Parts: sequence; C-alpha cells; structure tokens
Amino acid sequence: MNAVEQLSQHVVPALMVVARVSGLAFHGPLLSSSAIPMRIKALLVVSLGLAVYPLVAVSGELPREITLGMALPLVAIELGIGAFIGFCASMPLLAAQFAGLTMGQQIGLGFARFYNPAIGDESDALEQILFFLALATFLSLGGIETMFAAVAGSFTTVPAGAVPALLVGGTDTTALAVFVGAMSAAFELGLRVAMPLLGIICLETVVMGYLSKSVPQLNVLSIGFPLRIVVGLMVIIFSLAAIDEALVDGTIGTFEAILSATKPEVAT
Repeated sequence: MNAVEQLSQHVVPALMVVARVSGLAFHGPLLSSSAIPMRIKALLVVSLGLAVYPLVAVSGELPREITLGMALPLVAIELGIGAFIGFCASMPLLAAQFAGLTMGQQIGLGFARFYNPAIGDESDALEQILFFLALATFLSLGGIETMFAAVAGSFTTVPAGAVPALLVGGTDTTALAVFVGAMSAAFELGLRVAMPLLGIICLETVVMGYLSKSVPQLNVLSIGFPLRIVVGLMVIIFSLAAIDEALVDGTIGTFEAILSATKPEVAT
C-alpha cells in the first residue's frame, strides 16, 4: 500500500472530525462572533480538527469511499454535535445577557440600543456590559479550552461518523439531560444576577406610588424616572461582587456538566 492509499483512508474520518469541531464556530462563545473573519475561523477549526484527529475514536462503519448523498447527513450530524456543545457552553453568557436586558428595561435604559458585533444584534448598554463581563469570566476560567476538550471527549461517547443513539430511537438521553440542565441553570443564573435590582426597583415603585397618593401635587413621573435610573445604577455598582460570583459559579457549573457528559473521567 503506497502513501496515497494510506492517506486516502483518513480523508473521510478526518472530514467528520473537522466537521464536529467546526460546529463550535456556529454557536460557540466568541468563535461564533461575526467580528472574527471567516478565514480565521476556518483556519482555526481545520487546524484543531486535524490536531485532534489522531487522538479520537472513529466509527468503524465509515467507508473508504463515500458519496455526496452519504456524506451530507453525516457532516450535518457532526456539525450539530459541535454546535450543541458550543450552545450549551454559551448558556452563562446568554443568562448574563438576559439579566442585563431585564435590568435595563426596568431602570429605563432599554431605549438606548447599540449594535453588538459579538452577538450580531442590537443590545442596550447594560446588556452589553453584563455580556462582556460574562465573556471575560468565560475566558478567564478557560472556556475556550473547555469547549475543545468537550468536543475531543465527545468522540469517546459518539465516535466520528456514528449516529447518536437519541437520533435512532435509543435510550441514551444524556444530551437531552445536559440541554435541559443547562437551560434551567442559565435561567437560575439570570435571576440571581437580576434579582437584587428587581427587588429594589419594586420597593422604589411602591414608595413612589405611596408618595403620589400622599402628595398629589408631586409630579411622580418627573421625579421617579431619573430616581429609578440613579437607584438602579447604585444597586448595580454595589452588587458587582455578587454578580461576578454568580457568573463564576454558573460558568464552572456549565463546564462541569458539559465535561461530565462528553468525557466523564475528567469531571470534577
């Protein structure tokens, strides 16, 4: 067997590995940002996919020669697995963004919206601040490395080119459990971040309502709106430590859930 024939045996499996790693570029934090040029993304995922390929498990059912009709479903499945891991890893960032959106709307900052290239959509100032704070937490805790470790570990559970059991009517619901757990944890994290401000704003609304009834001559709208902004910003400043702690706990919990599902031996 010459060198060309030996290399041809690895073309299809390597394509499946690269396709799974490429899924992170669709929903993975930072990697899916439109601010990163497509060429840089392609070079990164191809390089990492080829670097991981010698170390991962490959389904023994993959043929040496494969048609386009056979390759498209397999590539779509691999992309879906990678995108699923990236989406679960981005849950803490989405939770922070949700908390920032809720807080901004309550204190009246939701009207000032700007384009955020990191998510490819508009967001208000407070939403962007919390998003980038969560992104900094994600990167400082090794989020990029954890995502790639989870993708590499997923080849142990689902080899490259294999069909996940859940798609063929199997009883393995690990992926579904991880998704539901990540969604519930993200919702809980968003409430932990936003609840102090929401509670104070609720009290401020009650006080202003009491004043409007006690002093009818008082223009509540002209006083209450700027007061709500000032009170809200003060609450955010004094609760930054608690917000950071919540983001760290939520991010670490997400990492542990993803790693335990894809590579149980590295879970802590």
